[in-house]
Amino acid sequence: MDKLCGAEIVTGRILRRERERRHAMKEKREKKEENMLSTEQVSYFVDTFTQKRDEIEGALNAADLGEVEKNKLPSHFDKISKDILILQRFTSDSIPYLREYDIRKSQEAIQNLQQKLQELDKRLLPKKKFGFKKKSCDTRKESFLQKIEDTVDSIPVSTLPFKALCGYTENNCGFSGRTEENLSLSDEVICRKDIVLTNLVGCTVKLVGSPSTLHMASLHNCRIMSGPVARSVFIEDCVDCTFILACQQLRIHNTKHCVMYSHVTSRTVIEDSTQLGFAPYSLKYENMEHHFKIAGLDININNWNLVDDFNWLASDKPSPNWHILKADEMKDDWV
Repeated sequence: MDKLCGAEIVTGRILRRERERRHAMKEKREKKEENMLSTEQVSYFVDTFTQKRDEIEGALNAADLGEVEKNKLPSHFDKISKDILILQRFTSDSIPYLREYDIRKSQEAIQNLQQKLQELDKRLLPKKKFGFKKKSCDTRKESFLQKIEDTVDSIPVSTLPFKALCGYTENNCGFSGRTEENLSLSDEVICRKDIVLTNLVGCTVKLVGSPSTLHMASLHNCRIMSGPVARSVFIEDCVDCTFILACQQLRIHNTKHCVMYSHVTSRTVIEDSTQLGFAPYSLKYENMEHHFKIAGLDININNWNLVDDFNWLASDKPSPNWHILKADEMKDDWV
């Protein structure tokens, strides 16, 4: 009987060691695959970025060498400007898996392209003073926001311009054109939806649940509170607002004097923005942890203070366009 028990103990140890060995091999294999995937992603980014950058530089050189007819220069420069914007957004989307060196070099390259475009425009089209781009962008933006107003909460937005660039889909819901209102959407309404908020003044918006994306444009003196967003949050043309939100990536453009209480699992990207304050996410409500799981966000990973400023390339000095709130400035009561 004792011999039998001894044999069972030895067998149990052997089986346990075998399970541990297989588990260790599995972890090692998964780590190797993860590293290979990361390397492949970086390699794809570098190759694609280099190709697109070279194409833009070729177009700039063509204008500089007089290979483009003068009456075609405005449209030529407008296309280059769009290509630079697309390259910039490609870089922003790739930031989660890029090295600091790759991020810095790509940002420097983009800024060089923008500077060269401005220099050529001023020299070759002095009367316009780079005005054609602003006028074109303002016209498209006005049309874009108007169409959002006409479609949010009503009909699909499949005809919206910039759909491919901004990510708007027929899965949208949200609010537009409201003033001094308390607005809210429940989990049943926003779960896995794309939320659009535009042209709000003095409004408080509470989004309790886990939307897919959150797009906000032209908000003034508003407070936006949101549960975890599965993918990206986009903020543009906002002033004097407070945002309390959680997401994978936070992107802010042309926004000033706003405060971000954020939970970001990758990092925040700002551009053409000033006077931005950052603090950790402090919203609390029932079922919030469940919504984090639905969104696929790790509630224990928060890079709220990792901010990349596309308008500030100096690595030895912090950007003057954003700051971390002092402890006595932070809030955690949003009732």
